[in-house]
Amino acid sequence: MLVRIFLVLSVFFVASAVYADFDSERWEFRSAIRDNDVRSKYVILELPSDFFSHLKADLSDFRVVNQGGEVPYVAAVEGEIETRMYIPARFFNLSSVVGQDTTFVVDVGQEGVLHSALTIETTSENFRRNVEIEGSNDQQSWRMLNSGGQVFDFTVRDPRYVKVTINDVSYPEATFRYLRVRILDQGEAPLRINAVKLSRQVSAPAHEVSYSPELAILQNEEDRTTDLVLDLGADGIPNRNARLTTASINFSRAVAVYESSDKKEWHSLGHGYIFSIDTPKFKGSNLSFQYPESNKRYLKLSIINYDDRPIDIGGVTLGGVVRRVLFQRDPAKEYYVYLGNPKARRPQYDIEKISQYVDADQLDRVETGPVEKNSSYIPIKPPLTERSPYVLPLILGLVVVLLAFLLLRLILRTRQTNSL
Repeated sequence: MLVRIFLVLSVFFVASAVYADFDSERWEFRSAIRDNDVRSKYVILELPSDFFSHLKADLSDFRVVNQGGEVPYVAAVEGEIETRMYIPARFFNLSSVVGQDTTFVVDVGQEGVLHSALTIETTSENFRRNVEIEGSNDQQSWRMLNSGGQVFDFTVRDPRYVKVTINDVSYPEATFRYLRVRILDQGEAPLRINAVKLSRQVSAPAHEVSYSPELAILQNEEDRTTDLVLDLGADGIPNRNARLTTASINFSRAVAVYESSDKKEWHSLGHGYIFSIDTPKFKGSNLSFQYPESNKRYLKLSIINYDDRPIDIGGVTLGGVVRRVLFQRDPAKEYYVYLGNPKARRPQYDIEKISQYVDADQLDRVETGPVEKNSSYIPIKPPLTERSPYVLPLILGLVVVLLAFLLLRLILRTRQTNSL
C-alpha cells in the first residue's frame, strides 16, 4: 500500500521534457527575413542587437523557419583571423643619449623577407614612449616606415597588482634587410631593452558592432574610483572592448572591468589602461581597451583615481563581434526567425559539419524586419503548485493523515494479534 502511494506521488511531482518538431506556439517573438536580390543557395544572416534581449545567452532558443518547418542553420562568431610568423633577426648598436633617445638596428640577414611588426622586450615599468622605425637595405639610405609608434607599460604593485603592457609596433609590410629604431626618451631614463623580436602579421579584423549603453557615473570615495555603470538593456549582448571619450588631459589611470546581471554581484574581467598626455616631452593618448567577452546586462568600469581628481567622462562606447548564422534558402519560400522559448534546447543539425565546405565570403547577406509578438504564441502555464500555492500543503496534509491512518490500523492489528 505504501509503495503504491509513493508511486502515485512520484508521477504527480516529476515532469519529463519531450522535444518534438518545431511548434510556433512555444516561441514568443518572431521576425521576417528579407532576402531581396539574393542569388546564392546558402545565405548569411547577421544577428541585430535587438535580437539578444529576446534570446537566452547561449542562443539556444533561436530558430529559422519556413512553410516546411524548422530550417537547419549553423551559428558562428565572426572573429578576426590573425597569423604571426616570427622571423630570425639580431639587433645591435644599442645606444642612448641620456634624456634624448635610445636607438638600435635590427638585421634580418637578407633582403626580400617580409616583416611588419617589431616587439621590444624590456623589464622597465611605468613608461610611455613614442617610437620611430625606418628601413634600409644598405644602412645608408633610410626610409620612414612608422613615425608615430607607441609603447607603454602601466604597473601598480600596491595595494592591488595591475599590469598593462603594449610593446608591439607595427608598420606597413616591408622587405628591408635593416631596421633603424629610435625610441624618444624625452627626458626620461632609457628603457632596459632585453630583446627585440621581428615578425610578420597577417590579419583580417573581425566585423564588429558598436553599442551606446545607458551610462551612470558614480564617484566611489571609499575605493577612490570613478565607477562607470553601463546598462545594455538585457543579458546576451556580446561585447569585448570599450572606448571612453573625455576632454581631460594629462592623466594615466588603470581601469578595473566587472560584469553583472543584477548590479549586485560583480565578477571581475580584468584591467585596462587609459591615458592622455600632452606635454613638451610626450604627446599621445589611449582611451580604448579590450577585456574577455561578456554577455551580461551590466558592465562596470572602475577608473582607479587614487589621490588624483576624477577625469571628466563624456561617454562610453562598447564593441562586440558580430554573431551570424548560415542556412540554406529556397527562393520559393518565406523565412522567419523565431525567438524566445525558455524551454528550448540547442539544436543540432548536419549543416554544422557541411558548413566548413561553404565559402562564406561568397554568400549573399539577408536582413530581418522588426521583432514582433508571435500571434500564435501560447504562454506555458506554470505548474499547478505555482498557480495554486495551497495545493502542495493540502496534498502533504492528506499524505500525513493517510500515513497516520495506516499506522493506526497497523497498531490496532498488532494489538488484536497479541491479545489472541
